[in-house]
Amino acid sequence: MNKLLLLLTLAPCIVFGQTTLIPDANFEQALIDYGYDLSLDGTVLTSNIDTVTSLSVSSRNIADLTGIEDFTALTGLYCQNNQLLSLDLSQNIALVHLGCWNNQLTS
Repeated sequence: MNKLLLLLTLAPCIVFGQTTLIPDANFEQALIDYGYDLSLDGTVLTSNIDTVTSLSVSSRNIADLTGIEDFTALTGLYCQNNQLLSLDLSQNIALVHLGCWNNQLTS
């Protein structure tokens, strides 16, 4: 009985997979536009983004790129002309090309 209860508890995690938090609606809309996400709900399936190698989200009025850390295969990120105040790319160790000018970056 305990094993069945455990299986039923974990089933949604297995079926739906791990998700990445995307709190900025404009960032998530860009991911929807590229086909990486289906709905504007604040999350994206991590398996849909962890193999993306290049991402251009320039001029989209994005203020927060939270979630970019799960783009672990990212080698190129282009996020210029947005409203970013900070950008943490410490988890994006494959990144070699970065365009992020024309933001309000302080960290």
